[in-house]
Amino acid sequence: MNHWLHGMFTALVTPFDEDAIDHGALERLILWQIAQGADGIVVGTATGESPTLSGSEREALCATARRIAGRHYPVIAAVGSYSTAGTIAEITAAEKAGASALLLRMPYYNRPTQAGLAAHALAAAQATGLEIILDNDPDRCGVEIAAETLVQLEGAANIVGILERRGDLVRCDRIARLRDRRFMRLTGAAETIPSYLLAGGCGAITSVGNLAPHWLARLESAARSELYGQAQILQRRLVPLLDLLAREPDPVLIKLALSMLHPEVGATCRAPLAPPRPECVPLLCDAIEDLPHPGIGLAMKAERGALAALARHA
Repeated sequence: MNHWLHGMFTALVTPFDEDAIDHGALERLILWQIAQGADGIVVGTATGESPTLSGSEREALCATARRIAGRHYPVIAAVGSYSTAGTIAEITAAEKAGASALLLRMPYYNRPTQAGLAAHALAAAQATGLEIILDNDPDRCGVEIAAETLVQLEGAANIVGILERRGDLVRCDRIARLRDRRFMRLTGAAETIPSYLLAGGCGAITSVGNLAPHWLARLESAARSELYGQAQILQRRLVPLLDLLAREPDPVLIKLALSMLHPEVGATCRAPLAPPRPECVPLLCDAIEDLPHPGIGLAMKAERGALAALARHA
């Protein structure tokens, strides 16, 4: 299916300057994502530290992303809380800010039933004309939207797909059998991208795209061209980095790595996220250097000593 929501999308970090969003750094990151081949960006996810953002900050984040990316580049806004009314308010703000589509996280903390999840999604769909991708993240939300529940949402034409955070191939196939194959399935687990595309998935939304958008674009191209040997080689090169990033809460190490690639972008995360453990710094330097990045070369090595010292005193 030829749909603009197909491809590799980056769950973008939110750069901070002191205690505010650094909109200058945000601009540099967005322009780099576009230049490196990302098919679109998603703002306001957990990687973007959404729980620490105020409503006005979330709206400003989306508005800045739209202004920098231009009218036609996909800017997806992540929305949703454990309150349906609050979620609709977020949707209204994202639509006003110029979002291309919405990534609707399922209610967390209060763990609604499947009937509650369906009602929440339908209410969100009725509140907007934007296309919606459901965000199925049972590890963070404590609930999983069942494949069978997706059948109840067929009447909402603007619910066009689902992001599966675990990249479960069995669920991918089950959803395809229960819903029209035009219902898009994306993976949120970068390690599953080749196999997920082979199983009929249409793309991915990942945090590692902050560091290697060009690499993911190559990986997707190889998988879609059925060059599975090449895709496997590209995938293997990602694994050490993915394993390392999992040692700290998202996006602590991603932000540190970004500050290596882009020294003008700070590594600060908002509380309660703490700085990374010092032993992670040299490992992260090695992992980043092993992943080819156009235009970094020796600049990365120049950052090594300073970053190690920073981590020792964190």
